[in-house]
Amino acid sequence: MDFFGDGLSGDALRRRVGHMSQIADVRLLTSDNGPSRGVRLLEFRTGTGFSFEIGVDRGFDVGRCEFRGASVAWIPPTMLAAPWFFEDQAGFGWLRTGLGGLNNTCGLVHIGNPEETSVAHYNFPARPTDRYGVHDRAALIPAEIVSFGGRWVEGRYCLEAVGRVTQAQSYGETLVLTRCYRAEMGGSWFEMEDVVENCGFLPAEHMLLYHFNVGYPFVDEGAELIAPTERAPRLLFGTADVSDRSSWSRFIAPQKDWVQQTFEHRLRADEQGEVEVAIYNPRLFGGTGVSVRYDRRAMPNYIEWRMMGEGQYAVGIEPCTNGFGREAVKAAGELIVLAPGAARRYRTRLAIIDAGAADRLRQAAG
Repeated sequence: MDFFGDGLSGDALRRRVGHMSQIADVRLLTSDNGPSRGVRLLEFRTGTGFSFEIGVDRGFDVGRCEFRGASVAWIPPTMLAAPWFFEDQAGFGWLRTGLGGLNNTCGLVHIGNPEETSVAHYNFPARPTDRYGVHDRAALIPAEIVSFGGRWVEGRYCLEAVGRVTQAQSYGETLVLTRCYRAEMGGSWFEMEDVVENCGFLPAEHMLLYHFNVGYPFVDEGAELIAPTERAPRLLFGTADVSDRSSWSRFIAPQKDWVQQTFEHRLRADEQGEVEVAIYNPRLFGGTGVSVRYDRRAMPNYIEWRMMGEGQYAVGIEPCTNGFGREAVKAAGELIVLAPGAARRYRTRLAIIDAGAADRLRQAAG
């Protein structure tokens, strides 16, 4: 393995350290102060200045993430509060407790604004309908740790963590998300693989959205969104001239009294059926960005949340299984219903990119 350009093999590297955690590791920690007190964390360090923390008790999502000391994620004022502060779960409480950190898993039954829908198929006459809050509850369900650690595999030092999130209720859904994170010593990326399974005995509706929240300094005045768009986006919320590409692809300094913009894009997949989207800042470390690559066959929709407000200054990269509005999704035949025992797999890769990689993505986007 060529580590830091020194050409050191695994054996040669082991001779130079007391323990592999000197260079790269996964550590189990616990937050002990403020709103996140008691939240378990799995901290990954790859040895390149790239690190990230999994909030075990926050849906097994990534909270803090840094590259060479620069935050990739937008961190909210509540600093990734513990799930036991989650309130108004049928309304907008997710915005108070859930939003923030690098990734929020939205679902597993509902995405979008609060909506009421029939749950008669669960055979509980006392509750013929149920109301789901904004982006549901998966991001604030404590996970079980299945395993974590580092090991040598064919000359590479691999870092891994596996967790399990169960979203269930009596007379309701029993959906289990099993998530595996993978990274490597010497790399500035991680892969996230999810399997969502209906472990109940009745059909269950399923929606999923990954809310990647990229913040300063990756998002800043002069930074850009690079995406293989097929046409001008559809504006879901806010105001914008979508025919002007800069209205959604360029970022500006924080604005007073900003009203969020939400765009729905149709993105073009590559030969592997995958889409790669990046936020690139030419002024950061001489040109640095972050890309998210995902399988469009599993997540055919893509939402961009462009929030250029003061303090709440972030851009959301949001691949998802469907658009917003349950009735419209049902009418279009796009609502996923998992039969008992059925499962869906989702693969995503987040990586730090340089100027050369940004140019290649720009050329591919056309």
